[in-house]
Amino acid sequence: MEGIPFNIHCTRDDSFVTKMMSTHRLISEVADHITYRQKDDGTWVTYNYPEYLSRHNRSKHWVDNVNNRRHDPIGLEEVWHTKWWPTQQFTFICSVAESNAVHSRARAWRAPPTPQLEFHRSLAIQLMTNTICNDGLIVRRPGRVATRTRAEDEAGHELCTRAPFTGGWNTGINTWAKVTTRYAKLKCAGCNTKIRKFCRCNKKLPMCTECYGMHISQCNSTS
Repeated sequence: MEGIPFNIHCTRDDSFVTKMMSTHRLISEVADHITYRQKDDGTWVTYNYPEYLSRHNRSKHWVDNVNNRRHDPIGLEEVWHTKWWPTQQFTFICSVAESNAVHSRARAWRAPPTPQLEFHRSLAIQLMTNTICNDGLIVRRPGRVATRTRAEDEAGHELCTRAPFTGGWNTGINTWAKVTTRYAKLKCAGCNTKIRKFCRCNKKLPMCTECYGMHISQCNSTS
């Protein structure tokens, strides 16, 4: 707040004074925001909120609305079953952005928000049919992949799972190290996620599903 002027608005009640810091809004009353208060003698009185307090009372529930919508009936980050941290953060940001957009549109249209599952379905279809890159160019469809021979397949890439009671690959004896744990997990060489998988092209490097996809992409781009 350095160099930014602000006001401290005070509202006096029967037994306390509410203080609110604001960089905008005035103390003028809002004609369409009326509240009610019961006096000690049981009678009710009405008055209009001042502008700064009206803004606060009308917007203080927005964060709760967004959180409730993310989890009603299920959050987007829970739909995508993955333990990869970057993907979890990406889906969380997407779900918050989705909730903000839907609620903002509903307020602008003065209409109920679009049901979440309906929005997810529409978003999924648009993502699957999207053909535009970041540079605005249309992506070409990939060509037909030729059928691999057995020799090529044995020397190629495949995401495999280590057998029980095995650890890392021992290059000295060219086999898996024996361990006492039935399903011993090693850290992925790309993201440190503990897994039992590896690529057939290099058994020394443990590799999770996400890193395997990037590994295949890099190998295809250099081949």
